[in-house]
Order: sequence, then structure tokens, then C-alpha cells
Amino acid sequence: MNREFTLLSLLALVVLFSEQFAFTQQARGHEGRRFLIEVVNGKLQVQGINSGMSDGAPATRPYTNSIHDHWKNYTSVELGDIATSFLPDFEIQIGTAFVTLKDHEVVLELLSVKQWLNPPLMPAPETIPNLQPLDPGEVIRIEAGTTVTSDTLGSLLISPSVPQTGIADILVNYSIDGHPSNEIHVLQFRLSATPADPNQPDLINDSDPIYILLSPDGDNPMEKLHHASLYLEQYLATVPEPGSFALATMAAALLVGIRRSKRLH
Repeated sequence: MNREFTLLSLLALVVLFSEQFAFTQQARGHEGRRFLIEVVNGKLQVQGINSGMSDGAPATRPYTNSIHDHWKNYTSVELGDIATSFLPDFEIQIGTAFVTLKDHEVVLELLSVKQWLNPPLMPAPETIPNLQPLDPGEVIRIEAGTTVTSDTLGSLLISPSVPQTGIADILVNYSIDGHPSNEIHVLQFRLSATPADPNQPDLINDSDPIYILLSPDGDNPMEKLHHASLYLEQYLATVPEPGSFALATMAAALLVGIRRSKRLH
């Protein structure tokens, strides 16, 4: 059921979920999984980083534009069952990206939301994830100043103009009614940046698809679909839009087979 949050509800959520926040003394952002926004060869990308407890993958992912985290289940009198996550969030560090992105408006656009239902607990290397639309009535909300949903899609303003100090902690809250299980939610985004001053040249290209995976809460890695999440994270970074890729591959193979058959006959 898709409920509108009241101000009181949001305040209640802040209290409930504050335990998820862990700031370093230098206020470099939440400990845990996050994306560093970068500009490489004139194009936006995000580098996945895990600064919290090891999840079995390299702390700095060997690929870009894809990372997962896990829902945190709660139950309250006012909201009932709900799951939320404050990670992954985003960061613009001082450095090469800072020099390029300074004084730019940065926007994160939600393109689609899908799910991987009942994935194998330990996917084999040849596994092709079958991503499907969300179930009817299932709605994911993403809040970062404003709110977009899996129903409406739309854009979130990351920054109206990146300051000289960069941005150490760009807060994002993901939430869904109920306690998801046996499914990995896949949120596809695109990042763009334009000069805050319209008289300045627009030289930064939009990112390739960015994937945020949200996996179930649970008492152990199997309930959390942890191995499947790591597999899908890397898969999407290597082969975007797996369903379309598989169809295109099969279609190409079929076309080659038809042409060869015609030559033989």
C-alpha cells in the first residue's frame, strides 16, 4: 500500500533509523557503502566504496556505477511494517571531480525500478539475472530533498551548485512498505551535471546507467541474499540491462543461423 508520509511520520522515521548513521570525525559521510561522484574523460561516473565492515568484495569496487546495500526492517504503530535504507549515499570529494564539478548543478534521475525474484543463493558464473517489474502495489520511495517513486520516476537535485568544499555527505533515503524477502530491488539512475551559470560551456557528459541494488534484511547472508547481491552488482556493471542484452544476443545468433541456412539451401 502506497502511503503518503506526514511530517510526524518522517520525524518518527528519523528517530527509528538514526542508529544507521555513523559519522567519522572528519564528517566524510556514512560508514558503509556509498558512491563517489567522479568525472572521468569528460563523463560522469560513480565509484562504489565500502568503508564499513567487509562484505567479501574489494572495499573500492573494481568496477563503477553499481553497488548494493540492504533494507532494514522496522515495525511501528503508525506505519506498520516498513523497510528503509540510508545507504548507499553519494559524495563529491575534493580532487579531480571537485575541480570539474565546482559550480555545477548535479541531478540524479530515476529511470526504472525492477526486481530479481528468488535469485539463486550462490549464482553460477553463467547465471543471467531475470529482472522483472515490481509487483502490483509495490512502491519504492527515494528521498533526497524531494521525493520520487518507482511509480512516478523523476529527478532528484543532488546539488544546485557544487561548492568549493565539495559535498561530503549527500543524504538519500530509500523506503518501501512491508518487509521484502527473496527479492533484490534494482534501481536504475542516470547522473547529469550542467553549469549553474548558463553562460558557461556545458562540457560534462551524462553517466551511463547507475545501479543501486537493495537486498533483504535478515539474520544471515543467505536470508540477505548477500552472494546474489554481489553477483548482480558486478554483472550489471559489466552487462547493463541483462534482459535486453540476452534478447539481443539470442536475436543475433538466430539471424546468423537463418542466413547460414539460406546459403545452404
